[in-house]
Amino acid sequence: MLINKDYVHSHLTHEAAWKDSHNASDCFLGWGMLYYSFTYSLKARLCVCLGSGAGFVPRVMRQAQRDLELPDARTVLVDANVQDPGGEYPQWPTQDHFFRRAFPDVEIIEAKTVDAAPRFKDIDYLHIDADHSYKAVKADFEAYEPRMREGGIITLHDTAVKRAGVRRLLEELRADERFDVLHLPQCNAGVAAVMRIPHEDD
Repeated sequence: MLINKDYVHSHLTHEAAWKDSHNASDCFLGWGMLYYSFTYSLKARLCVCLGSGAGFVPRVMRQAQRDLELPDARTVLVDANVQDPGGEYPQWPTQDHFFRRAFPDVEIIEAKTVDAAPRFKDIDYLHIDADHSYKAVKADFEAYEPRMREGGIITLHDTAVKRAGVRRLLEELRADERFDVLHLPQCNAGVAAVMRIPHEDD
């Protein structure tokens, strides 16, 4: 089989809270296959994930880089590590969390996502899944999009969640002739892929 279900279960979805919002379950990667495919097909040397409750997306990104055996490839998680009122989000900060133990090669920057943006350039693949308010997600997009490598891909999560500001940003991007947008709202919280259209003179 192309997909090792035992490994998916033991490493990629194990203790991955909120994986169901990515249409994934114990032995099923769901949208994780999309994240893996973008990383793998782009031969992405720099993947950046903004926000992650339990490291599902960054671990899938990093797994693709491991499988490619790319020298000097990096996956970076940027998260301000702000707990919600219930104290359950995010889960990855504890050193004994499975994500930290199984994927120690994922770099973690504990900072507000916009503040961390100047640290990056030539990002191949960016996943935006931090503060879901319209103001915050737009700020993330505007801070990081200029730091993308030409041909790079940005995915936005929670595009089908009515209360999230991601939907509003997505509509703006779909109306913006500078970008190609693929929206996949069918499963769970929804996801969209965005790419800047090359300029005619490029």
